[in-house]
Amino acid sequence: MLKLITGNPAGNLAHVQALSHARLSSYRSFFGATDDGEALGLYQWNDDLSAVLFRTISLVEVVLRNQFHHAMSLRYGAVGGQGSKDWYAHVALSSLSKAKIMDVTHYKQGKQLLPRVPAPSPDDVVSGLTFGFWPRLLDLTVDVHRQPVAWGPILVDVLPGHRQRQAGYWAKLKHRDALFARLDLCNELRNRIAHHEPIWKLGPLMAESRSRHGSPVVVIQAPAPTTPADALNRLRTLYDRVIELLGWLSPAVAAKHSASDMHLRCLNLLQINTLRDYRRALPPAEIDLATVPNLRSLRKALRYAARRRQPVLIKDGQRLIGNLSCTTP
Repeated sequence: MLKLITGNPAGNLAHVQALSHARLSSYRSFFGATDDGEALGLYQWNDDLSAVLFRTISLVEVVLRNQFHHAMSLRYGAVGGQGSKDWYAHVALSSLSKAKIMDVTHYKQGKQLLPRVPAPSPDDVVSGLTFGFWPRLLDLTVDVHRQPVAWGPILVDVLPGHRQRQAGYWAKLKHRDALFARLDLCNELRNRIAHHEPIWKLGPLMAESRSRHGSPVVVIQAPAPTTPADALNRLRTLYDRVIELLGWLSPAVAAKHSASDMHLRCLNLLQINTLRDYRRALPPAEIDLATVPNLRSLRKALRYAARRRQPVLIKDGQRLIGNLSCTTP
């Protein structure tokens, strides 16, 4: 009933040629892959981990922009309802941040930028901003009337799950710089995935601070990973920081995420045994429900596949129903 789909060396060669030998060479040198099959398995691991991390960071991004939007709307803006106003038109944004806003509120006609009619709602404007907008928002110092922006109470509202609930804490620049570093880390990780860069190929781990003129140089906390185990440990550190940020932004969303299959899947992918399984590149097994005699037999086949940590394709005759990873966190 559990049918093994045999490997296909010719298919491996075609896959390698499609991806390019150069792209897979880093998997051979860093992980010690000995053949195309192992390199492709490791490439698939990177792809699967990147997909899960991207979904998690996308969740953080949505919550992040909603928290900032609500907190700023309570203090600035004239257009829109409570908690969703055009605050961005009432604060002294940097030229780069203004340009990002105008990318949403205006359109280009020749060399001119013209306002869209009807004007996008505040919700539409905020939803059109990239992740990179939000770390830079912390550089904001005054509103359009040159009055100081009170970051202390704003960030207390933005980060209800943070252990520091005093406005005076966030009024200090060094603490906002630490938050900037956390947001920037998530944005950098997101961009690496979006640009299809290997997620495990990382530089030194920096302390969560920010280089400024006249301030101490940012400290290196750990060197760049040099082994697969190092890379997994670093990736787990980065994932933990992403999840911690989600908890600061919304304890409720973070709690739901921690109980999700997506979270368990990510923890599984960050284990050394899972990495080895991908490297082994076991071909998938196949279960045809049309030939399964009873539920007991199905359970037995799935347990066998799980022990081997082997992917399983579920079919009903010629129709593909789905697939299972058969791995455990």
